[in-house]
Amino acid sequence: MTHALGIDVGTTNAKVALVDDTGVLVAAAARPIFTERAGDVAEQDPAQLWNAVVDAIFEIVRAVPDAAADIAHIGVDSQYSSTVPVDADGNPVGPLIMYLDRRGTDHCLDIFGREPDAFMTFIEHHGIPPVGGGVSLSHMLYFQHNRPEIHAQTSAYLEPMDFVIARLTGVVAANQCTQFTSLLVDNRTLGATEYDAELVRMSGADPATLPRLRSLTEPIGTLRPEVAAQLGIPSSAVVHAPINDSHAGVIATGARRADRIGLMIGTTSVLLDITDHHGTDLDHEVLSMPSPFPGNYIVWAENGLGGKVVEHVLDHIVHATDELGDHSTPDRFARLDDLLAGVAPGSHDVIFLPWLAGSLSPTADTNMRGGFINLSLDSERRHLVRAVIEGIGYNLAWLLPVVEAFSGHPDQEIVFGGGAAQSAQWVQTLADIFDRPVSAVADPHQVIARGTALLALQRGGLLSVDDLNHTVNVATRVEPQPEYRATYERLQSQFVAAFAALQPIYATLNA
Repeated sequence: MTHALGIDVGTTNAKVALVDDTGVLVAAAARPIFTERAGDVAEQDPAQLWNAVVDAIFEIVRAVPDAAADIAHIGVDSQYSSTVPVDADGNPVGPLIMYLDRRGTDHCLDIFGREPDAFMTFIEHHGIPPVGGGVSLSHMLYFQHNRPEIHAQTSAYLEPMDFVIARLTGVVAANQCTQFTSLLVDNRTLGATEYDAELVRMSGADPATLPRLRSLTEPIGTLRPEVAAQLGIPSSAVVHAPINDSHAGVIATGARRADRIGLMIGTTSVLLDITDHHGTDLDHEVLSMPSPFPGNYIVWAENGLGGKVVEHVLDHIVHATDELGDHSTPDRFARLDDLLAGVAPGSHDVIFLPWLAGSLSPTADTNMRGGFINLSLDSERRHLVRAVIEGIGYNLAWLLPVVEAFSGHPDQEIVFGGGAAQSAQWVQTLADIFDRPVSAVADPHQVIARGTALLALQRGGLLSVDDLNHTVNVATRVEPQPEYRATYERLQSQFVAAFAALQPIYATLNA
């Protein structure tokens, strides 16, 4: 039996999934990836990232050696809008700058001073204006202008998935999908293999450091012999063109179906849909992203931090260790479902605002921050924790109709993946807030890596494109509870009102 390996490089973990040629998950493994944060700075060590990938693959090879010996196809995805400077051999020459890193924004904004037509030209050609705020173009310009010693050694600026591909194959390259947040490709046509000369000129980016663009469907090659020997994988395994984790999420949730929308809650929250047109909704920060699926764009609707917000509250408020005592626990999520089941929907009218690192779609504002509102003497810790889950749901519900309007088709079912989908009560809460069915996928932690492996099988001719729509493993489907509709409609409207009311306060505090 033929097998495929899917490698998913996330914000906090490298995950690897081994899948057989029928789409069944055979084995999975994960290793942590660490981020150093301080103010506007968010960096990772690319060597540590690569070692995490290697260690996770090692675990699978040791666990199922016979299946690993039959690996014929490899797919890679990653989080994106992150930048690794590499030399001609794909070796890192500087840190990996994350999407949370705001450095280089000033250089992006300088473009508008030099080029009066830049805003509309970028919108029309690419879809995103060069406003900085964590896009890869800002990182590239930061290295170019602020770290000239790194820029001088840089042969190419790669996204994490392209960096892993370079380590696997020795090929330093990218594609239209992986270079999305460089903002330098004309996305009006799918399958572009050249940068847009006008966008490159306007940006001021050094063309010599742009990785060459390859076809979305052309295989990259096979494993380098020394890497194959190191990993214990056949050197004949074909490494396919990489994608970002939003593309993999579409496969994982079956969002290519017209009656279904995908929802992934990991570090961030994102709604996933497809459309057949290139366009941008500037009012709501939603646009179409090139996809590896023929004739389709992905509706790009990043809602901001999701699971990371819950982790932060549990780690630093609920289970914190400080002068007040040691409240640590070996598993911060162990009692979450019990708490959600024990607190009535609506959290005693406490509302949580989840914008701990600024808001994205449907209204982007880097100055926005989080908070609890409507606390009273009746508010308890458990109300606050449930309010966090509900606040993430309100933010998504605010975005949902925008995505449906952009794609042009309403979706009857939401398919939910990512680590949060393990919580039955979280799934139920979302169904109640959305007022529509929510289906949680099986093995939610592995769905992105599995989706990437499935795409590798399809590109290797072992699955059809249509097969990808039918390989979604739904563990449970939850219906909304009508008795909570009025409560959530009332709180949802006040959540949106709170954004507008507090926006000027946050602008004063954080500008």
